[in-house]
Amino acid sequence: PEASDAASANSDSHDIAGNNVEDLGYSQYSPRLLRQAQQVLMVQDRLSILHMRRKALASSACASPDNKRFCPETFLDVVAEKLAYNAVLFINYELLQDFFFQFPRELDSNLYYGKTLQQTRDFASQNPHIGQQLKLIERRQRLELVMTRLNELVRQQAAVEQHGRKRSHWSTTASPSYSNPFPGL
Repeated sequence: PEASDAASANSDSHDIAGNNVEDLGYSQYSPRLLRQAQQVLMVQDRLSILHMRRKALASSACASPDNKRFCPETFLDVVAEKLAYNAVLFINYELLQDFFFQFPRELDSNLYYGKTLQQTRDFASQNPHIGQQLKLIERRQRLELVMTRLNELVRQQAAVEQHGRKRSHWSTTASPSYSNPFPGL
């Protein structure tokens, strides 16, 4: 413990640049306070530089990205936009790809596979627009079924009438000694 106290005391007597504080004539002040004062001065210098750069950016020379030689901040702004664009692409592709890929498959597996047709229809009819469309589809199917049956009846009726005409034609042209070998036709 005594060695670490001696090391910290030794480091307190040196400033950031490695100069001995006692050699500079500041021995009456706390070395810790002197380091903090040096950091404050460094931050103030940095702040004044940033204010100067902000004023330079507001000037007409830095108005467009074409003047990147004169205004590095403008160039850095373009680079920042490009990095933000690439970050959005990364998020969309890498992070959301699994969601975009898996979501439709999860819906299919939960809503379609393993469900009966009636369960699927019940789920779909919960949405009023889809329920109305399903009712219209069922009505259309019934009407098409009725139409096909009516068409079959019309064809059968036409066939019976045509067969009846042929029979009457044969019966009038046939000889009177001819008897019908197939009764009922």
